[in-house]
Amino acid sequence: MKFFAFLPAFLLLSIALAGAQGKQNPVFAPIEDDPNLPRVLLIGDSISIGYTLAVRDRLEGIANVHRVPANAGHTGMGIEGIQKWLEARGGDWDVIHFNFGLWDLCYRNPESKNQGHRDKVHGTQEFSVEEYVANLETIVGMLEKTGAHLIFATTTPVPEKELGRVVGDDLRYNEAAVALMRKHGIEIDDLHAVMAGKMDRFAKGPGDVHYTEEGYGLLADQVAGVIAESLTENADGVRVLFDGTRLEPVWEQEEPGGWAIEKDGSMVCRLKEGKDKKGNPKVMPMGDIWTHAEYGDFELSLSYKLSEGANSGVFYRSNPEDSVQDGLEVQLMDNVGFQKTHGAKDDRKLNASFYDAKAPSKDAAKPVGEWNDLVLRCEGPRIRITLNGEPVIDVNIDDWDTPGTNPDGTTNKFKRALKDFPRRGRIGFQNHGQVVWFRDEKIEVLD
Repeated sequence: MKFFAFLPAFLLLSIALAGAQGKQNPVFAPIEDDPNLPRVLLIGDSISIGYTLAVRDRLEGIANVHRVPANAGHTGMGIEGIQKWLEARGGDWDVIHFNFGLWDLCYRNPESKNQGHRDKVHGTQEFSVEEYVANLETIVGMLEKTGAHLIFATTTPVPEKELGRVVGDDLRYNEAAVALMRKHGIEIDDLHAVMAGKMDRFAKGPGDVHYTEEGYGLLADQVAGVIAESLTENADGVRVLFDGTRLEPVWEQEEPGGWAIEKDGSMVCRLKEGKDKKGNPKVMPMGDIWTHAEYGDFELSLSYKLSEGANSGVFYRSNPEDSVQDGLEVQLMDNVGFQKTHGAKDDRKLNASFYDAKAPSKDAAKPVGEWNDLVLRCEGPRIRITLNGEPVIDVNIDDWDTPGTNPDGTTNKFKRALKDFPRRGRIGFQNHGQVVWFRDEKIEVLD
């Protein structure tokens, strides 16, 4: 295993700075635990330092959020310091959220005067991707001994003009790290995806890997959401995604106020007054709502209720950036009411369908205004949907091997074959412009 000669000095400097900052900076100051709440430890570099306080704020009343008393740096520093970090805050952790990467892929030159000796022209990379994975393997072994639920955060993007890092290395290192975490069954918090394509807006400046306050707020929303979701998991591996009392931090709304909690403990989408393309008054949706965590193989159970003429959906293995062309959907619809106002629809677009790909085997929906029980089970390519106890969909998406075409020869709107769609993504509920309610959302992780 490779360590640069200046590693000990760098490690001591990091710890010394943390101690000095601890007197002034609440990021590093120890916190007083609420004995009734679970204990969370954040491990990471300056990116995690930037979002620590905001994560702590978002998880107030949910968890005691600690962080290591230093910039954790690269994996070499992690191996050297992690045992002390685990003990420094009292040990006995329920969740450990950790990241290494930006300093591992960094090119450094002892003669460079740039911060951290960064120099991608004349420097040497701290750790190759192979060494990085080997170091992560060691760190994971140490963390697994704690018995905590582990969450690995992917490395945030490397921007153009960064002095010691090469664009694209972030993707290579993340790919290798995620493969390792999958092997160990460790949950992934994809912070890279949160900031990909947004560096111009949220980076502190050109070539800077650090973020504005708004940028760190986005990262904090993501980190807090994933941690909060993990804390709802019971001994049987089932997570309660919504308990009827609060939406945040588990759920992310695309538009503030777009979703609310009813007196009966259900969540409901909200609408607003707007105008159509001709300037005429029109009732408009206020955005979808999404989990922060991603799920691959799972069983999701929930109840939903539709207003008259409503059209909605449950997105899965999807994301807010492109929920249609980059994810899958269970269609939710008042078949009778919606078709009265919008015309006849193909069966592949009706309630409980594998949206635009296969019609349900039967119409098992209850009358409008009544609660329906939905179960969605995804295992690899197999997708099953059960509505009110009736199996209505059982498909293998590997059968959809042609863009825009279903196995039976009918067409769909998808620009690539469904077999090539992501096998992991977020869960979302659609606000399509009509009122719909959800409750009792639970998910069992199967992978």
